[in-house]
This record gives sequence, C-alpha cells and structure tokens, in this order.
Amino acid sequence: MVVKKSSLPNTLWHSVKGRSKEFLSTTSLHGLKYVWDSRLHGWVQLYFGKVFLIVLCVAINLALNVFNKWESTPVIIGISSTMTPIQDIPFPAITVCSMNKAINSKVAHFQPGTLEYAMLQKTCSQDYNYTQYRYVKPHTKKDTFANFIMNVSHKCDEMIVSCIFEQKSFPCTDLFREFLVDEGICCVFNILHPYYLYKHSATTIRDYTSSNGLTDIAIDWHPIRGYPKQLPAGFYPRRGIGVGIANGLQIVLNGHVDDYYCSSTNGQGFKMLMYNSIDQARLKESGLPIMLGHETNYRIVPNSYEAVANIRGIDRQRRQCIFSDEQELLFYKYYTRRNCEAECDADHFVKLCNCIPFHLPLIYRNATVCHVSHFDCVERAETEIVDGESTVCKELCLPSCHDIQYFPNPFSIPTIPFNQRGVKVQNEYFKNYSTDYIRTNLAIVNFYHDDNYFRSNKLHEDR
Repeated sequence: MVVKKSSLPNTLWHSVKGRSKEFLSTTSLHGLKYVWDSRLHGWVQLYFGKVFLIVLCVAINLALNVFNKWESTPVIIGISSTMTPIQDIPFPAITVCSMNKAINSKVAHFQPGTLEYAMLQKTCSQDYNYTQYRYVKPHTKKDTFANFIMNVSHKCDEMIVSCIFEQKSFPCTDLFREFLVDEGICCVFNILHPYYLYKHSATTIRDYTSSNGLTDIAIDWHPIRGYPKQLPAGFYPRRGIGVGIANGLQIVLNGHVDDYYCSSTNGQGFKMLMYNSIDQARLKESGLPIMLGHETNYRIVPNSYEAVANIRGIDRQRRQCIFSDEQELLFYKYYTRRNCEAECDADHFVKLCNCIPFHLPLIYRNATVCHVSHFDCVERAETEIVDGESTVCKELCLPSCHDIQYFPNPFSIPTIPFNQRGVKVQNEYFKNYSTDYIRTNLAIVNFYHDDNYFRSNKLHEDR
C-alpha cells in the first residue's frame, strides 16, 4: 500500500501523541500523569501542566545559578583536616627599623645648599627644592643615596643590643642583617639568604657570618615543598621549636634618643614587621610601633594557604591564585603577591624617572638607582603610584596558591611599662644603665608561638 504524502504529517502527529500520552501516564515525574488524563477536567490538566512548567523553570534557574557560581568561583577555600606543626614552617622573618632617620651628631653640621643637606632632607621626608641638583650624578659607585643613608643611620649592632633565641644568647649580628627598605636601613631576622631569594646580586643587603665560629648554614625553603629533607645541624631560615617566650626570640633595642635628628613618625621608638621569609618587607604601610621604656609581647599567629594539584587546570583568573612555579618574576626567584607588587612599583619608577629607588627590586641589571638628580621626579612618581599603569600591573599580582602569612596577636595590654622606681629585669644588658636611661632609651620585645599546631586553609575545586 502506498501512503500519500499528505497523510504523513497526520501519521507522525498520531505517533507523537500516542508516545507522549504513554510517557505522561507512566512517568514518575510528579504531576505529569495528570496532564493528559482524559478522565480529569480540562482545568485540572491545565493546572498540573502549569505547575510542572513553573517547577521546571525554577530548576533550570537554580542549575544556571550553580553553574554561573562555579564559573566565577571554581575554587573554594576550606579548612585542612590535619593540623600543621610550627616546626614545618619557618619562624617569621622580622624586620626592625628605628624611627630615627639620621644620627644628629653625624648630620648636624650639614649646611643648606650642599649635596649632603639635600639628601638629608629627602631622608627625613622634608619639603625641599631639588631643582638645582637635576644634573648632579654620583662621582663613584659608593657616592649613592643608599650609601648616604647607611652612613648617617644607626647600624644593627647599635639598635639591637641583646638577642636571645630559643633560650640561647647570640651576638645580634649573627641573627640580624642590615637591610634597606622603604624606612631606610633596618635589621632583618630569618630572611632567606640572597642567593636563594634573588635572581642576581643585590647591593642592599649585607649577609653576616657568625663571629663565634658557629656559622649557621643558609638553606632554601620552598613555599610548596617546604624544608629540604636533609638539614644541617644549624641552618636558617630557622623554625620554631616550641611555645612560650622562652622558646621564641627576645631582643633589647636601644633608641639613642639623645642623638635623634628626625623621626619617621611623631614620636620616638622603633617599627616592627613580621612576614614570610621570601617576601618583600613594607614597613611604611604595615610596620607596628615599639614603645621605648616598655616590654612588648607579640604572639605569632600563622595563617597558611595550600592548594590541591588538580586546580592547576583552572585558569588563574578564575581560581584567583598563582602557583610559585607558574609565573617568573624579574628579580625574585619566588613568586608572591608582595614581591610581584614590588616589581610593579619598580617598573613604575623606571618608566617615569628612568631609575629605581634603593628600596625596590633592581628588576633590570643595568637600571640606575635613583640619586639626587631624580628626586624631583621621584616625588611626583610617588604621588602617582596609586594610579595608572602601576595599579593595572598590581591587579595581575594574584595571591600565591601556597602562602604563609604571620600576624602579631598582641595582648589586650600589648606593652608593659618598666618599673618607674627601679628597673629589675632578667636581661643582663640592663645592669649597665641607670633607671632613667632604661626608661628613656631601651625596649624589650618578645616574639613567640602560643600553640604547637595551627590549621591551614586549603584551596580545592568546587564540585
């Protein structure tokens, strides 16, 4: 029998109608079996049909919302199921800076109009007209602004006069290294050795060797792999061994207030910052004050981030973090957000002033370090650093997928004033000075863990 073409649509319709009715009558989807039930009134069938369509639209909308959320945030941050011992991470790097920017006995004789006086005004962040020095250039490699700061500032052995770490007394020059940061010359403890930290030599750090023959060996600490499996008897960056003040770091600071010339604040004392051993220090934005005549106790609170390997397949802009081996920096060997932002700042000054300030990474080996002739431009560039290309550059500096941050958790009364009638402390260094000198010039700071374990944050794929 031959089927006419005009009857094909009718045959197809009856077939679809029959199959649909069979599906609706046997499906387990709630309400659909009533849609095509001829035994019910039409309005009942219509009601169940509308209800099903509404439920279907809501389900699709919820599914799309979940998908869009996964698209925008495919990585979620959870709490690690296991505790991390403090022995697995370095004791924090600690940078201490004097608020005094220049020693009065060394700079009081500088005369206005001289090159030294101009550099002194820049050191003290004073308003000054540098136009007349626009064409002045250093005569030698030692005739630089960085060397000027090192010559007029207190050295580490003058600022930090007593050091006890893990119940052992050390010469402070064995623990602290002179370091140039945005606050000038400072003293840094437990930072990674320059060989492991920088891609090429840095002229702004002096790496001391031990004076007592017990030289600690510099080792590499990796943000993902951690410490090497084989460790020497003595090494740094050092790690914590226990809780309490006795197992931490205690330092005695001497402010030499009688020799102040200018302060970075409206007072006298020191600034302190705790951070990761592979990070760039920023004292101006983040430094905490240390009061003279007081003992300050800082409990160390580690905050660690780690990521599972399977999120590497997610685009970095979607996962909002970068593995340390995914992005090469120009100066630093290890990627961190702070290091990346420091390189953005350095690039900002190169583009505007064709030089890099002494405290920023030397991202190009042949780059010029800013001198007096650049001061006018540097001051303008400092006001523009939060705008334009520098901000765009920093937006690309995503957080590290593996990172450790250290937060000082001071007591509700973070400082304890020295006894006003007579100072009686355990530190031997205090026995050499009068009560008035101790209350005016000295300070004690303790850094220590208050727990042997902490729980890290874990980044994993949102499924």
